[in-house]
Amino acid sequence: MPDPSQNPSPTTVPSDSALLERVTTGDASALDELLDRYWSQLVSYAVGIVGNPDLAQDVTQEAFVRLWERRESWSGDGSVQALLYRMVRNLALDQQKARTREEARTRQLADGMGPVPSPLEMTATLEFERAFWSALESLSPRRREVYELVRVEGLSYRDVGEILEIAPQTVANHLSAAMAFLRERLSAHIGSDDPASERTHASQGG
Repeated sequence: MPDPSQNPSPTTVPSDSALLERVTTGDASALDELLDRYWSQLVSYAVGIVGNPDLAQDVTQEAFVRLWERRESWSGDGSVQALLYRMVRNLALDQQKARTREEARTRQLADGMGPVPSPLEMTATLEFERAFWSALESLSPRRREVYELVRVEGLSYRDVGEILEIAPQTVANHLSAAMAFLRERLSAHIGSDDPASERTHASQGG
């Protein structure tokens, strides 16, 4: 008879909820697992808000610090992924507001200096790039955020709803309106193609 010890069963990957439950009991290794699981995508999401990779890493690190510091208050309800995205979003928006205030003070001191080009202005050399980003910037803040969370980050309507604290149907409505606007603005560049297919890394799972 074969020795079962010679054929160990595959290690089961713990769910997000199981890891959060361990975090609430003070298990630091569970926090490390969540960090490893979501670090890259959260940093990428934060970059889209603060526009700076170093600041994005700081924001993401602070989110995990707060997750640990407030570990006794978390429950197993809802999506852990949505919780992390919401924390990063709030911290990133706070950081962006602080930077905006600082930049305004800097501009007041920079007499005679012309406007500093943004990273997008410096790197977006292709006509389509310019057109796409111009169209995206023209969206309302909420519709742009919904578009980026669903079409770029690949989150579900339910998770986006949890992050933004709106109903999944409202997420769908915002996304439909954003897509219609982008298609109209970019029709001269892409014809009838969906602009999201040119710019996204993940598709919506329904």
